[in-house]
Amino acid sequence: MSREAAESERQMEKKVLVIGAGIAGLSAASYLQRNGFDTKVYELHDKPGGLCTAWMRKGFTFDGCIHWLMGSGRSSNLHRIWEELGAGDLKYIEWNEHVMARLPDGDTFTLYTDPDRLKAEILRLGPEDGKFAKLFSSKIKAVAKADMPAAFDRLSLREMLSLAVAMPAVALIFSKWMKVPVQRLIDNLKSQRLRSAFRVLFGEAMKFFPTGALFMMIGFMAKKSSGYPIGGSLAFARALEAKYLALGGRIRYGAKVDRIIVEAARGKARAVGIAGAWGESRGDYIVSAADGRDTLDRLLAGAYKGCALDRAFESQKRYPSLLFLVLGLGHDCSGMPHAQIFDLDEPIILEGGALTVKGLSLRLFNFDPTLAPSGKTAATIMIETHNDEYWIRLAERDPAAYAAEKKAVVNSVIAAVDRKIEGFASWVEVTDLATPKTFIRYTNNWHGSYEGWLPTSVSFGKKFPRTIEGLEGFEMVGQWVNPGGGLPPCGIDGRRLAKRLCKKEGRRFRPE
Repeated sequence: MSREAAESERQMEKKVLVIGAGIAGLSAASYLQRNGFDTKVYELHDKPGGLCTAWMRKGFTFDGCIHWLMGSGRSSNLHRIWEELGAGDLKYIEWNEHVMARLPDGDTFTLYTDPDRLKAEILRLGPEDGKFAKLFSSKIKAVAKADMPAAFDRLSLREMLSLAVAMPAVALIFSKWMKVPVQRLIDNLKSQRLRSAFRVLFGEAMKFFPTGALFMMIGFMAKKSSGYPIGGSLAFARALEAKYLALGGRIRYGAKVDRIIVEAARGKARAVGIAGAWGESRGDYIVSAADGRDTLDRLLAGAYKGCALDRAFESQKRYPSLLFLVLGLGHDCSGMPHAQIFDLDEPIILEGGALTVKGLSLRLFNFDPTLAPSGKTAATIMIETHNDEYWIRLAERDPAAYAAEKKAVVNSVIAAVDRKIEGFASWVEVTDLATPKTFIRYTNNWHGSYEGWLPTSVSFGKKFPRTIEGLEGFEMVGQWVNPGGGLPPCGIDGRRLAKRLCKKEGRRFRPE
């Protein structure tokens, strides 16, 4: 085919402009591209992934996202989507231990991913809670036999029958336990030590996190399909980017979208393009995989205030932002737990006294040799904060004070960990701290939120509209229309969008 003929054919295709090269945006663009749409992605940052990213400092790579990825193993139907998107061939580590909690009395509690081993650990700490141990492990086993409604059109008849047998029992579990926060379950434990262990593990999240979601999380780990990709989050995002580009897709990096162009056509409003510093781009469909609030309030200039999507946003509780500390350790931590949580002997007071940190979660990437030089280890510590305005104002008002405050946070946290792990401070060779200001600068997420809407007993699995009434040609995908967050809904959402648009355009959907 000549260049002129190829260009003519492209002009006949429906054009789709996608805002955001995060996992949802890449998924949507990839599935649309392979189904005959002419797609182009516009991304604020200079790399793909959005919050699914990593960055390098002095020989270390610091992972900013994936702790576990549902669908990493072939035992889940969700793996088919990651295969289709290009990440199926990555090497994944499947966890035997999810996390270890250091208890105030010096003991530890390990949240094993094997249900029987976890049951034994619960009984070791709280032998009087045998009924709880049995319930906990049995529900995890039941959920492990089920799956997410992902690429069901790729299942064989045998796989469909197997799921059909497992799903009724799991549906009963979810109908009850998705309405029960972990706190309510733990309050009934007889063992004070076991209650203490769960408090250290989950902290304030116990008050809202659904018990059913906990069963599902560990259930996928138990079936060896909730692991970590070697190379980390950016390697995962790059795999999706490579697949999309190989399909003929296009990405424009460093392209912040200033507005969605809306025009009247035949008496109806229609999204017809986007505009930014590069100029204007026109398309038949506009897909926002960007921040939800920013899309409604800035890109659409608040013109659809009060629409169903806006009302849905108003009813949710968002994830906070983070003080995300990364550390390059000149120490081989291979014999240590890869994830551990502990209370502090003395709280750390941050943000001018507005934030009291009573516990820390330390993640050691001793399982991924690609992230650090030989004999060394990359580490991260996440501290949640809702005080994004403090960091924004400090950075704008006094950059020197902002830098000094960041340094104070780093020093305080390292000292606190050193009191728990002897010699830790002496291992530290490289440090860096991302604040809410950093998250907003690179992702434009509302208040620097790191994962969209919190999963609660009320919101988990709630259906959000993907379109706006009165506005044609507009679609939304990603974490902001999927309460509970995570990468799987992003991959699934992009696939479902492509199905909807294929149906609308009279095309047969092709997943590969």
